[in-house]
Amino acid sequence: MRAARFLFLAGWLFVFGPGAGEELRHIVVSGDAAWTDTGIDVVAGQDVRFDAEGSISLQKGNPQAECGPEGTDLRTVQQPLQEQNLGSLIGKVVAAVTVIKDERTGEERTEEVFELFFIGARNRLEMPTNGRLFLGINELVVGDNAGAFTVAVVTGPESKAPYF
Repeated sequence: MRAARFLFLAGWLFVFGPGAGEELRHIVVSGDAAWTDTGIDVVAGQDVRFDAEGSISLQKGNPQAECGPEGTDLRTVQQPLQEQNLGSLIGKVVAAVTVIKDERTGEERTEEVFELFFIGARNRLEMPTNGRLFLGINELVVGDNAGAFTVAVVTGPESKAPYF
């Protein structure tokens, strides 16, 4: 039998476990990694639920810099989603990746086409586009971070088309 997580809120019962046709994966999102590849490919409109816990430090050794998946009530120019809390859990769906090689130096760089979105501690979203799902921290300078979020990701069926 599959275990489910329950949340009682204002008299409603929310189930954060997989139902029929759904898949559950647990992903560890390190505070000091720019992005974590979930290994999950999604399609536009697909229903995905997120339930995150844990804490990260936005500056190793500074107890005042700790936050949970909702982040800390601060905004900077050094975060991908500037309208959301610094350090919050965010996601992106990468639709395409192009590798560009500099013929002169031989150096390679990648360019991505992606859609960003806020997740926080708990969220249910329709995926904005087709592609690979990544989870990350809403901060661009992550090298001095510590800790991790553990995220339960429940993916719904790929198609919302009615069954005839």
